Amino acid sequence: MNNRVSNIVSVEWLKQNLHDSNLIILDATMKIQPNGNPVEQAPVYIEGAQEFNFDTEICDQNTDLPHMLPSADEFQQAAQKLGINSDSTIVCYDAMGIFSSPRAWWMFKAFGHDKVFVLDGGLPKWIEAGGATQANFSLPKQTGNFQSKFKPEMVFSAEQVLESISNQKIQVIDARSKGRFNAEEPEPREGSRGGHIPGASCIPFPDLLDDGFFKDKHQLSEQFYSVVKADAERLVFSCGSGVTASVLALVADECSYENLSVYDGSWAEWGMRTDLPIEK
Repeated sequence: MNNRVSNIVSVEWLKQNLHDSNLIILDATMKIQPNGNPVEQAPVYIEGAQEFNFDTEICDQNTDLPHMLPSADEFQQAAQKLGINSDSTIVCYDAMGIFSSPRAWWMFKAFGHDKVFVLDGGLPKWIEAGGATQANFSLPKQTGNFQSKFKPEMVFSAEQVLESISNQKIQVIDARSKGRFNAEEPEPREGSRGGHIPGASCIPFPDLLDDGFFKDKHQLSEQFYSVVKADAERLVFSCGSGVTASVLALVADECSYENLSVYDGSWAEWGMRTDLPIEK
């Protein structure tokens, strides 16, 4: 475990490497919070940060489902426009701390880029530590040479999840609250059913955080160990719309689990499709 490269960088690390010519900083803030309310975006950004809008721009424009993965070609073009090269070091952050930035991390991983990290604590902890900021997004200096190398095994469809329900070697883990998981809280999307995918487990993503930071690796490993089944050979993470599922995917990778996937449509799709089974 100790030989693995962490997916997480600290505020201090970013301060020390802020002006590295090979560094790309991406603000992956979403405009909507988990409760459906607008994010109160701070009028500042980390120095050098560019906008990474996976919600309405760098996403599949041909579906009604929210922020689904774009094609490999579309992602490649978007990354190149941001000045990203195949050897760039990418640090993602968001204004809520740790919420949507792991989704950007997962997207780059799914398209074959390994040197991508999440800023622990995000913008709030950066500002708290006196990190350099600016009032507007930066613009890319030049077009990058990023090449997409899509890893389809990292992305599950509804049909794949449906098939996995009867497969003991695949475990679905839901990042939503226990209330939503058990249909004890209303779903934020009108018309969505309550409950969860049959056989799924639940690790609410805030349980992995402490004071806006990720918990230490020992605590994270214990939380996953208590939930992951001994015979599980692949973990598939789901949530409301594929965003906080990526928090779980990042932490699972951090804890040395392998064969990790995100159900991209998540409950935004499953909860609306009456042809798919649910448990409460």
